[in-house]
Amino acid sequence: MSEIFKKLNLSNFEGLIAVILSILVLNIFDYNLVKMLNEFVFLLFAWYFLIEVLLLKNIYHFRLHKIYRFTFYFLYLLGIFVTYPFIKQYGFVIAPFLITTLLLTLLMSYEVGITAGVLQVLLLSFHLGSFTIFAYYIPQILFMNFLIRNINRRIEVAKSAFYNSILAVILLLLQPSFFNLYNVTISVLNPFVSTVVILGLLPYIEYFTRIYSNIGLSELGNMNHPLLKKLSIQAPGTYYHSIMVATLAEAAADKIKANSTFVRVASYFHDIGKMIRPYFFVENLPQNAENPHEKISPFLSHIILEDHIKSGIELARKYKLPLRIEFIIPQHHGTRVQKYFYHKAKEIDPSTSEEAFRYPGPKPQFKEAGIIMLADSVEAAIKSINTTSYQSIKEVIENIVSGIYNERQLDESGLNLRELELIIEEFIKVIINITKARIEYPKEDIQKVVQVNDFK
Repeated sequence: MSEIFKKLNLSNFEGLIAVILSILVLNIFDYNLVKMLNEFVFLLFAWYFLIEVLLLKNIYHFRLHKIYRFTFYFLYLLGIFVTYPFIKQYGFVIAPFLITTLLLTLLMSYEVGITAGVLQVLLLSFHLGSFTIFAYYIPQILFMNFLIRNINRRIEVAKSAFYNSILAVILLLLQPSFFNLYNVTISVLNPFVSTVVILGLLPYIEYFTRIYSNIGLSELGNMNHPLLKKLSIQAPGTYYHSIMVATLAEAAADKIKANSTFVRVASYFHDIGKMIRPYFFVENLPQNAENPHEKISPFLSHIILEDHIKSGIELARKYKLPLRIEFIIPQHHGTRVQKYFYHKAKEIDPSTSEEAFRYPGPKPQFKEAGIIMLADSVEAAIKSINTTSYQSIKEVIENIVSGIYNERQLDESGLNLRELELIIEEFIKVIINITKARIEYPKEDIQKVVQVNDFK
């Protein structure tokens, strides 16, 4: 027992507090000290193995920011607080047991949602001494969470409710003593009512926690966001660069089964800080315009370029962008060195250290951040070589990815070598498709095309 207390070593003992609150919630209506102690020991062991060992150590969200843990604890406790009174007063069929577990799947991941759901059901079944509740809830939690694990549209939540209502009726058929018209009707309606509540709560949770579901991300990435509009006007080169990075990153994320919706939307916003001083970034300079960096020292150039990270983070917070997008802004540069300005500085002062031209980091902390770092570097390099040769494009992409890998920038991202190979393959496909030469029309055909378009 003491060993578990030691390993429940979260900041401020919030894990232990969540365990104690769970027991207190269950015993509001029927206080029994012996029962409470038994449940405490049971939940302590279940919490340690399901949450500490399986969840918090393996799901990267919880390493990013404490709000992920607190949101998990809050929704887990809310699930018990809402479900238990319904079971006590009206029976287990009518209880809204799906709401919080599905919210966690939408906001974080399938693993987080089912872990919270299974833990809630284990505790409720143990407290009530009912295997029936366990047998009825667990299949629905596993099935419904599986159905909504990667959805991007609200209608898909409603579709999953339809399939789950069929499963609920089947589960009642397996328990003949509970199979009656009232229970069948409630079991069919329960998933639909739960999804209505979920979709109603979701925008508020996203706004206050800045933890966004794929549904919220899809709405955020429709290009009408005020920040993206400002970026397109104030820094058009960066805007189109971001769209290209999004195209590359989304294809790569799809290939390795990462979150392609998040990658696409995060790519749109990853360089928003450049709109503060747009003309210090070469993609925003008018053709034949003088580069302002030629007139200033490389040390000042480094400070100006590095400042777009700070400015981007400030804008992300001001506009309440998702937390993970805020994390992408510094992580897509990692702790890499601004080599161009570093070498310029070395010419002035040979004793100049690389550390003076290094981005502050941190390195990418999750796969999607690593993908965006790679896509960002590849897009910039391909634009500069101006070639459609397959072999040239392949060599450039391989050199960039291997260079970033050898700099140890991807050590904390979770990307493995096989995934990097697949990412390279996907980058090559996308770049080749984008740079394909168009067929050159004869002059008379061009004139015909112009005439036809005049009438459209």
